Amino acid sequence: MNDTKQKLIQITRQMIDDQGIDAISMRELGKEMNLSRSAMYRHFKNKDDLLAAIVAENFEMLTGNISKIIESVNDPRKLLYAILYTYFDYGVKNQEHYRLMFRKHWDKELYPALHYSAFGIFKLVERCLEKAGNIRKSPTQSTAIMYAFIHGLVELHSAQHSESEKGLDNPIHLIDSFLDLIFI
Repeated sequence: MNDTKQKLIQITRQMIDDQGIDAISMRELGKEMNLSRSAMYRHFKNKDDLLAAIVAENFEMLTGNISKIIESVNDPRKLLYAILYTYFDYGVKNQEHYRLMFRKHWDKELYPALHYSAFGIFKLVERCLEKAGNIRKSPTQSTAIMYAFIHGLVELHSAQHSESEKGLDNPIHLIDSFLDLIFI
């Protein structure tokens, strides 16, 4: 990847971290980098293409983190706990990036690599459940249920719905209790 393109990704990432996704505009990025409008569009045909490049990097990072966990944790329950906690931690610490990855609709035909990346992480988790063997549902169903749970937990936490009277104030305990529903 050329330096200008990587610099655009880096500055956009920083802008997302500082101001949120909605603050991103190709015009502002061009000003920030002192690039003409046509120079900007030589690297990315539009804002979504630029954001997709960032999402691709985010999926690579998340996949790498989960792969390291898989390599280092042998106990199936501890492994799945670590994976779920990694998702939760990433989601609450990187809310705007998480939103881009999991709440924005990415057209499968325009951005097949993003769908492939998301599906790849799903398959990683599914293989962990296949190896575990002592689960209540099929590995695919269990993975889908886990994803629904962890994405819901991230969303509740991000929306500041972590009330103790609802039992939502301790995500560590919730993740551990959730695994009781998955494992026999």
